[in-house]
Amino acid sequence: MLSFLSWTSRESLNDVACQKVEIQVDTEEGLFFVDAEMVGAMLLEKEDSILGKTYEDINIYLLEEFLDTHPNIKKAELYLTIDGNLCVDVKQRKPIVRVFEENDSYYLDQEIMQFSLSEKYSARVLQVYWSEITEERKTILASVVDLIDADEFLKAQITAIAFDETDELIVYPRVGDHKIILGEAQNLVKKFEKLKVFYRHGLEKVGWDRYSHINLKFKDQVVCTKR
Repeated sequence: MLSFLSWTSRESLNDVACQKVEIQVDTEEGLFFVDAEMVGAMLLEKEDSILGKTYEDINIYLLEEFLDTHPNIKKAELYLTIDGNLCVDVKQRKPIVRVFEENDSYYLDQEIMQFSLSEKYSARVLQVYWSEITEERKTILASVVDLIDADEFLKAQITAIAFDETDELIVYPRVGDHKIILGEAQNLVKKFEKLKVFYRHGLEKVGWDRYSHINLKFKDQVVCTKR
C-alpha cells in the first residue's frame, strides 16, 4: 500500500530504478504454504524483470492482484521506498479445518471459505468428513469449531468431525479408540461438558479403550457401547 506516500512524493519516485526486491512472508501462525522464493517466481511470471526498472514502469497494483490469486495467499501488499526497494509483504490464508469430501480434499479458512491444498506444506488442523459441502453444514461446522477452539481440553483431544447424511455429528478423539456421537447440532455446550465429566470420572477409571462408542445424544445421559 502507498498510504505513507503523498502523490507528490510518488511522482518524484517515478524515475528511480528498482535496486532490490524484498519479500516478507508472514509465518507467525506457523504456516508455510508459500515462501519468498515462490512469491519471487510469481512476480517474474508477470514481470520479466523488476530490477533496473523505474517505478513508473512497475505496476504494483497489477502485481498485488496477481499474487492475491494464489489459493494460499490471503493478501499481498507491495510498496516502494525512496532508496530503490520494492517491498512485498504477504499474508497467508489460515486454515481451521481440512475437509475430506468423497474423492476431494481442501481447506476451509476462518471465514469458512474454501481453498485448495498445497504441495509444499500440510497444515495440522481438525479434519472434517462429509459427502458434500452445503451452507447448513458450513454454519454448523463454524459453531462446533468455535466451541472446540475455546476449550483447551477439547482442542487437544478432538481431531476429527464427521457429518452423516442427516447432518448428525460424530467426533473422533486423539486418545482412545472410540467414536463420540453428538447427534444433532443442538445443546453442544452441554454435550461437550458431559463428555469432559465422563472423561474425568468414567474413562480414567475403566480405561480409554473400554468402549467403542460414547453417545451424548440423550439428555442427562452418556450411553456407552462396550468393545
